[in-house]
Amino acid sequence: MSHLRLLTDLRRRVPLGRRVLFGDRRRGVLTITGVAVALLLVLVLDALRVGALERVTAYIRTSSADVVVSQEGVRTMHMSASALPEDTAEKAAAVPGVAWAVPVAFTSTAVDGPDGRLLTYLIGYDTLTGRGGPVRIEEGRAPGRGEALVDDAAASALGLAVGSAATVQGVPLTVVGLASGGTSITNTTVFVSAEQFADLVAPTVSYVLVAGDGSAHSDELAAEVEKVLPGTTVQTREQFIASESAVVGDMSADLLTLMDLVGYLIALAVIALGLMTSTLDRLRDYGVLKALGAPTRRLAGTVTSQVLWITGLAVAIATMLAVVLSALVPLLASTVGLSVTAGSVASAAIGALAAGLAGALIPVWRLARIDAATAFRSSR
Repeated sequence: MSHLRLLTDLRRRVPLGRRVLFGDRRRGVLTITGVAVALLLVLVLDALRVGALERVTAYIRTSSADVVVSQEGVRTMHMSASALPEDTAEKAAAVPGVAWAVPVAFTSTAVDGPDGRLLTYLIGYDTLTGRGGPVRIEEGRAPGRGEALVDDAAASALGLAVGSAATVQGVPLTVVGLASGGTSITNTTVFVSAEQFADLVAPTVSYVLVAGDGSAHSDELAAEVEKVLPGTTVQTREQFIASESAVVGDMSADLLTLMDLVGYLIALAVIALGLMTSTLDRLRDYGVLKALGAPTRRLAGTVTSQVLWITGLAVAIATMLAVVLSALVPLLASTVGLSVTAGSVASAAIGALAAGLAGALIPVWRLARIDAATAFRSSR
């Protein structure tokens, strides 16, 4: 009966691939689930990589500045040291088209709390205007002398709260506020006033953040600032973020690339084998259809239709689960961020489709070489 039903579908041009796939619902669900799990592995690994880069570049990425000025040859904050003349911000502020320019002091150090220690970016900023500081203070207020603003994820990990003491550069500072988004797998961020930074380290201008008044594009503004600040490196915010992402990516390229590659290869192998097995399980039905006159291209189209259905449903399920995980993981591990991107989903979908077609069409190629009478004998 199943062969007659398939033949009827073939003659009526009903979507045969879908009918064959869901003819045995349990088998169809298992196939889709296996492909979805494989794709989820790929999406999570890539989301972990992207999330780590976003966390590391969060400070400058969320800044309202359009242009960043640093010491000549210095293009990043991560693993960098920059020093500028004290009047750099004043000169930048005098450039036509500049709305404001503020100095920022920066160094890498560590912050200690009752429950441990974390590597940190220590940033000194103008607490009166708030420029150069965190985008938003979640709890408390801006710091003064003898005080600090700590990221909430780091505060949770270190056992800190508003009113407690965090040790930075060997000096206890009262935590008066909590920010967010500044903690990654590798480090966190602590904000202090420019005066407190001078007490802890030295009076320093590490970077100057420049915002335009909207009269010029950021590239044009950067060019104008560079004219009055020779001997410095002037970048747009986008260029600075790209440089920061590149250096962080280079530092962890081997590990991240290996993780992504292994995960991707495993996923493709699972998808190809899963769809090949699915096609082989139905090979007798396809053989009967071939014996009844169905051309090989029609059978190949049916198998391709199945692959499209399986891949489409699996991508949708895997993407949904990855998005859910990206929301849940930070709640369980505050220093870990997952970011699912459209590019990652598209790449995983294309790879799954290619692997699925390769695995599923191999049995069809084998079927094309089978004599019709053989199909009848094997179906008895």
